[in-house]
Amino acid sequence: MRLRYAGDSPYLGGMGRVSTVRKLAPGAFLLAVFLLAGYPHAVAQEIPQSHVFFGSTCDDCPPYVKDVFLPALAAQGWQGKVLIHDFMTPEGRGALLAEATRVGLPREASSYWFAFVPLRGATLVLLGHPPRGLIEQALSLQRAPVRLYINQPQMHGEPSTYQIWTFQGEPMEFPITTPLREALARLEQRDASKPVSSPSRSSTLLLPTVLAAGLLDGLNPCAFAVILLLLAFLFTIRKPRLEVLKLGGAYISVIFLVYLLIGLGLLRLTVFSRDAHLLAKLGAGLVILLGLVNLKDSFFPNLPVHLSMPAFAHVWVDRLLRRATLPATLLVGALVGLCTFPCAGGVYVSITTLLAAKATQAKAVGYLVLYNLMFVAPLVAIVLFVGNRITAKTWAMWERTHARALRLWYGVAMIALGLVLLGWVI
Repeated sequence: MRLRYAGDSPYLGGMGRVSTVRKLAPGAFLLAVFLLAGYPHAVAQEIPQSHVFFGSTCDDCPPYVKDVFLPALAAQGWQGKVLIHDFMTPEGRGALLAEATRVGLPREASSYWFAFVPLRGATLVLLGHPPRGLIEQALSLQRAPVRLYINQPQMHGEPSTYQIWTFQGEPMEFPITTPLREALARLEQRDASKPVSSPSRSSTLLLPTVLAAGLLDGLNPCAFAVILLLLAFLFTIRKPRLEVLKLGGAYISVIFLVYLLIGLGLLRLTVFSRDAHLLAKLGAGLVILLGLVNLKDSFFPNLPVHLSMPAFAHVWVDRLLRRATLPATLLVGALVGLCTFPCAGGVYVSITTLLAAKATQAKAVGYLVLYNLMFVAPLVAIVLFVGNRITAKTWAMWERTHARALRLWYGVAMIALGLVLLGWVI
């Protein structure tokens, strides 16, 4: 059995001589973790790898690994590599997220110590400080579940209970003296006696919430004011209908791409959060706060703090629109996508933090795509149905005339969304 640690972890010095695993360049590592949502593993490995994670602030974790975990592996003849990771570093946090995603460990399963041990085609997931005897019992199982979760969170003193879970239903708690085989039998008996559970309310509401929030975000005054100006100008200079559709489509495509990349970046930032659910609640609170700012802009527009594009962006957008070329339109889309994010980004932040708490990385990316399709849907409708100069100018004038009323209703909708997220979805 080989012991290695990933990265620079001087606090592990008390565990004996270890060799350093070759480190990936930070950029390559983050790209692999966040875009591929997986930690580098060989497709076929002759030697199994067990990954252990804990933070540099955990003084009790190195002795636990040395005196309990490693002896338990050795006693059961486990042959393989043990890789130690510091999840206080970006690399370690990314690796932990990748391992948790691979086995389907929920984001709310927090601990100060994790281990993922391959076990004859199965995976043993350990949290906390399970006693040595409990680990040995798990390693000696002849018919281990495909995924077995054991959690014993008590760090000091004699532990009194432990939890097990087979990634269906809810974890079950047992006295620490209960043999693991008996606990598994009781857990299987409980799960067999229960009907197949329907999806939770929060998971059922996740898809409609993402779709509704994307549409709401797309209806914000910052998003569609520019497209109306673009169409009005194109029709004024008598651009053919096909050219209008082409430039309008290019504008929308760039906004979609920019917003999607922003969402992926926000999703990646959740790797550094230890409590994704707390982050989701903060995101919902941000939506409510920005909704109140919209109400302020409607009733008291002269007060400071506004949700709008910066003044310099308006100048550049106006200049680029007058060129009416494809490159200029693409630049307008990129500029609007970036500069309107502070105006309506609160909804987006809340959804990305919600996805980080409720979905795996792969599903979260899929939900982000759906969100952004809904975000650009109003823009697509405008390009398709505004078919001449008079209609475009009429809609542009209507938007300017009713800007305060639009902010009022948009603010109310944002507050309602934040309350729904806090009360029913998160």
